Order: sequence, then C-alpha cells, then structure tokens
Amino acid sequence: MPKTKTYPLSLYDIYISAFLDYQGVKPTLIKEGTRIEFCFPNDETVHKLMTLYNSNPSSIPLLDYIAHLRKLRSQMLSMRG
Repeated sequence: MPKTKTYPLSLYDIYISAFLDYQGVKPTLIKEGTRIEFCFPNDETVHKLMTLYNSNPSSIPLLDYIAHLRKLRSQMLSMRG
C-alpha cells in the first residue's frame, strides 16, 4: 500500500490548516470560485496530525498557532481580492 496518494487533501477549514502549518506541513492555496482550498499532501503524516488536532491536544503555544492562523488568513484574503 503506498504511503502517499496521488491526489491532494483539500480542506476549507482554516483552523485545522493553521494547525498543520504550525506542525510544518505547508499548504498550497487554490482558488475555487469564491472559496479558497488549503491543499495538503495526502499522506500518513497529515492524517496523524489531523487525528491529533481532533483529539484536542493538551497544549500548544497559542501565540505561535495564532501567527500561523493570521498568515493563512492573510494569504487567503489576498487571493480573494
């Protein structure tokens, strides 16, 4: 079984995308109509990080996470404009 699928994992959720970005997995932003997709590699690492996010990690540096959230939001808004 291959570790990486050939198609990207597309997300619309900026919060989980910011968490993945904080963990070192950089998204590719794609404009689809009026929405922005955050595309990540469809591999085991991303799926494990998504599971960690959904299990509500006990602690992460909040200001670092917010910096990644603001960066993605800025990129998203500049693509819409």
